[in-house]
Formats: sequence, C-alpha cells, structure tokens
Amino acid sequence: MCFATLAFVACKDKNAPEGGEGEGGEEEEYVNPISTTDQSDADWKALPQDKVASWECPQDAAYLGLKGVAVYADELYLNILVEYDAEEIIDRAWTPFHVYVNTDNSDLTGGFGDQWNDANTDILMEGAVFADGEPCDYAPEVFAWTGEVGGNGWSWEGLTVAGEFCTTQHLSGNRIEMQMLRELIPTPQGAGWNDSEFSIGFDIQQEWNSVGILPLVSPTDENPAGHTVKLKVKVNK
Repeated sequence: MCFATLAFVACKDKNAPEGGEGEGGEEEEYVNPISTTDQSDADWKALPQDKVASWECPQDAAYLGLKGVAVYADELYLNILVEYDAEEIIDRAWTPFHVYVNTDNSDLTGGFGDQWNDANTDILMEGAVFADGEPCDYAPEVFAWTGEVGGNGWSWEGLTVAGEFCTTQHLSGNRIEMQMLRELIPTPQGAGWNDSEFSIGFDIQQEWNSVGILPLVSPTDENPAGHTVKLKVKVNK
C-alpha cells in the first residue's frame, strides 16, 4: 500500500490545475508543491512561509560545514533544502550527511544529546551526498535510538537498508534539495510520526567527523560548541 501511494503521488505535477470537489463529491487531488527535478528551488518561495522552518549558521560558529537549511513538511512529504560550505567539504570520496528526527515530538522517547541540547532523537537517517568525488542521490539507511531515553552516545539499531523514499537534486550555489515520503520512513515502536509537529537536526561530516551541524548558535564560554535544540517543524495539513 505504501508503494502504491508513492506511485500515485509522484504522478501529480505541481504545475497541473488544482482539483476540487466536483458534482460527484470527489476529494481534491494532492498537488506536490515542491519538485526535485526542475533544477531550481524557486518553488520554496511559493510555500506558506509560516510553515517553513529554517536556520542559518552563525559566521562565528564552531562548525561551518553547513551554511543554512530550510524544512517544509505537509501531510505526505518531508522536504529539505540545505546549503553546504564547499571550502569545508573537501573530502568527497564519501561525504556522510545525517538527519536526526524527534518523530513523535516527545521527550519521553529517544536520545542523542551529543550535538543538541534536546536529547530526544528517535531516528537517524544516514547516507552520503558525495561519492567518488561526485554529487550523488541521498539514499539513507534509517536507524532507531537504542540507548537510554535522554542519553548520549552512538547507540543505534538499523530499521531498514537504504530505501527509495527519497529523491534528490544538487543545485547551483552548493545547495541540495531532498524530498522524502514520510510514511515510508520507519520509526521505532512507540515513537511514530506526530502529525502536527516534530523536530529535526542535521550534520555533514568529513572522514566521519562532524564539520557542520544545524541548528547551531554562536559559541560562548559556557557553550563553546554552540549547541542548541533541534529545529521545530510544523506540518502543513
């Protein structure tokens, strides 16, 4: 059923006329507002901006590999537009990119307080955005947090192998656009997707060490790494 949904949704062109409830009482057809095949991110400007969560990296941040990110979620898709700093991302033999999600919007599940102050990450998506020196499609594996609730460390258990729930396009200006069908992204038992709000964080790595983290704030004596909480995303329903 999930794969049937993917095929049905993918065939709807964002430029097609919007359907409506006709004489037969048919429901409106879903029209995807974001394309990952148009070699442009102009469609982000047409989104309801109060539903777009975004973050820019401070110029004095401890980790500069990610310059900014925007996230938009509707009833079907999770959309990500991220900009990296090409001067920081030099090793492109295999460039890991991670997406960390508090899927159920709760502090009663999840963990991983190593890069954010809210240790409530339920799933980790791990894949590469460069391979063998070339841009590549992001096809992440999904892992569930298995450590103590609210804990630190690298405690994950695989939920799936790399799946076909994500499409990718690399754009000019060192930007990458990703689109994921949320119902195909697995979650651990007891931490399913909240249909109204969730939180999300990102990192990009060089030789498996994080060189870019978002969200991130300016460093202080008390917080030299600039850690903060993950980005809150409100689902546009």
